[in-house]
Amino acid sequence: MEPFAFPMDAGTFFLMVFYSLVFSAPVYACNSFANLSKFIPFLGIPVDFGKSMKDGNRIFGDHKTWRGIIFGIIFGVITGIIVWYVALKQHGIFTAYPWFIGFFMSLGDHLADLFGSFIKRRVGIKSGGSFPLYDQGSWMITGLVFAFPFIWSEINLWFYFVTSIIIAPLLHFILNIPAYWLGLKDVWY
Repeated sequence: MEPFAFPMDAGTFFLMVFYSLVFSAPVYACNSFANLSKFIPFLGIPVDFGKSMKDGNRIFGDHKTWRGIIFGIIFGVITGIIVWYVALKQHGIFTAYPWFIGFFMSLGDHLADLFGSFIKRRVGIKSGGSFPLYDQGSWMITGLVFAFPFIWSEINLWFYFVTSIIIAPLLHFILNIPAYWLGLKDVWY
């Protein structure tokens, strides 16, 4: 694949945006399946085991469960393997995309999510409450940063990073509304 460069036609630009979505697919899968896992009847134990800090607030809250972390990582890894196989092995789209990249992207996603929950509890935002901007895209940034040591030689990495960071909050808002209507999310935002 040619490196991203201007000038380019609209078709090439949108193809590169699509490649960005595919490149960061493990983070999207991890984040989505962590939410969908609430329908699985086991492992719904909060990550903080119900413990509170000295300020009287929970460490993370009830919305951060071992089930969400485990299933998010499993589906992030599966998605990473699919992207590696289809995009790299079959089509040669990415020059550097190891099969295990989904694990590191998923780990970064969950650490950002836990950190955000920790901060929200410290400033008095209840579990499930909104923390504008942080909730909508921090998971993408840390997911990509955790994968960086393994993907730094990807030819269009900077374009994938920037595009994914811009698109993640937009997709978050667009997809949360139907997820809320379907009962998959507690809030629409």
